[in-house]
Amino acid sequence: MEKKSLAALSFLFLVLFVAQEIVVTEAKRCENLAGKYKGVCFGGCDHHCKTQEGAISGRCRDDFRCWCTKNC
Repeated sequence: MEKKSLAALSFLFLVLFVAQEIVVTEAKRCENLAGKYKGVCFGGCDHHCKTQEGAISGRCRDDFRCWCTKNC
């Protein structure tokens, strides 16, 4: 009986460790309006956000403004 309990406990610790690593590596992402982008957004927003705002990516949304995606 003790060997089964020890094996189950070891398995539980392994599952919890893996779950914790997944949560830590996946950061939350936030999307904010680009502060330095001038004019109507038709393209070039991704490049602007990566180089000027230090973001992961950028996109032109349906309101024709540039939105940058960053880790929160």
